[in-house]
Amino acid sequence: MNFSYSNPGRAAGFSLIELMLAMLIGLIIMAGVMQIFVSTSDTQRSSQDQLALLGDARFAVETIAYDLRHAGLWGRNNSYQSIACQNSATTNTTPCPAGFAMPSATADCAVEEYINLERPLFATDNANPYGATCAAQAYKAGTDVLSLRYADTNQIGTTVLAAGVAYIRSSIQGGMLFVGPSIPAVSAYKWKDDTANSNHLLVSRTYYVSDYTDAPGDNYPSLRRSDLVAGPAMNSEVLLPGVENFQLEFGIDLGTNGVPNTPKDGQVDSYVTAANVTDWRYGQVLAVRIWLLMRSERQDRDNIASAQTFTIAGNEVITPNDGYRRYLVSTIVKLRNTHQEDLQNAGSN
Repeated sequence: MNFSYSNPGRAAGFSLIELMLAMLIGLIIMAGVMQIFVSTSDTQRSSQDQLALLGDARFAVETIAYDLRHAGLWGRNNSYQSIACQNSATTNTTPCPAGFAMPSATADCAVEEYINLERPLFATDNANPYGATCAAQAYKAGTDVLSLRYADTNQIGTTVLAAGVAYIRSSIQGGMLFVGPSIPAVSAYKWKDDTANSNHLLVSRTYYVSDYTDAPGDNYPSLRRSDLVAGPAMNSEVLLPGVENFQLEFGIDLGTNGVPNTPKDGQVDSYVTAANVTDWRYGQVLAVRIWLLMRSERQDRDNIASAQTFTIAGNEVITPNDGYRRYLVSTIVKLRNTHQEDLQNAGSN
């Protein structure tokens, strides 16, 4: 008969030293995996922030460019002189019919600025000309301000005009500003062919940078836009958070072949700041160069001690070592509605 038995002194298993060594190896492997995970997460986060900055910058530039291309278009014509009831300070324009006048707009940038069709485009260089009116939300010092006006391209039926909203009714012969919901029934408003008239929303906007987004002191700058709304009134709101700087240069026509005091030839001779534009009315400005410096909302751990240098409007800008990711976008927008009649008049003066 065969008998088998186990030897307790030779039992299979890990010794304490082997177990501790295995745990150490496991911890080292886990640490490496965690390091890879953290590094991958940081890379993904940085990529997401960069993509967000790119998308936001594209949106802001396209929005401003759209407004610039339409500035100076008054419905079915681009001759501001033919539009009645605009800014009373405007000279050589169609007069407003007796008994009619456009009301003041609450929080307007300046007196009758929203109906200043003679100056459909205006800007200032590193200064806020409007104080605490339409650009009231903590304007960020050292950034540019842009204001513009035009008639929206969409036609609006006479039965759906909104109360308190400013409109332009125009044809190729002329037009008139009015506030809805009713179209003024005046003989002077009936142009050569009234059936050729159409109603358009009056757009008046001001772009500027604020030093906060959600609440004063949040240290997150934003691009704001003050819009003409029902009332009429100017209402400021955040267009895009994360815009740290907004700068502009203007392509101007100095004269034939760049010679001052000669007839304008419709060609950009040089780009200058707003302070060097001598006349915003007569087609001197033919193009606008835009710079937007974007800043991420959150800090990047890989970017804590990294300052960045950007060239904006010919000036070198060095950002602080604050760990925020930044992105600069620039583009040139050609203006479409330069008044040819004004160009001829300006060249002969």
